[in-house]
Amino acid sequence: MGAWGYNTFEDDSTCDWAYDLYTAKNTVQFLRESLTPEDSDDYLEYDDCCSILGAAETVYSLLFEVRDSPPVEFQEWVQNHRGLDVTDLKPVCVLGLNRVLSKNSELNELWSENSTEYPEWKGNIERMIHAFNA
Repeated sequence: MGAWGYNTFEDDSTCDWAYDLYTAKNTVQFLRESLTPEDSDDYLEYDDCCSILGAAETVYSLLFEVRDSPPVEFQEWVQNHRGLDVTDLKPVCVLGLNRVLSKNSELNELWSENSTEYPEWKGNIERMIHAFNA
């Protein structure tokens, strides 16, 4: 793995997910599917966590603002899709983000091993949850 940081797009898997976003035919459906992986009741694998984070960050960016200096391509994509109605995805984002923070999340397990940056990673997600719930 090359990129590893507590911001959403400081992860190669999330950046890979973003390239699928850019080519999605039905963006809202793609975001919804990314937020609700098929094995929704089971252990949340790393790549599914990254998809949830990428989708939630995208919804956040469309509704509020782009945060944390994501890749330029993502910023441009958001600017070009600013009018997309994703308001209905807010509760889906909250559910997905809470799953990423749960004990059944591979990404949460990995981050919890890093006592220095774990609070930043978790706080980054909690800030999105708070905004979606406001």
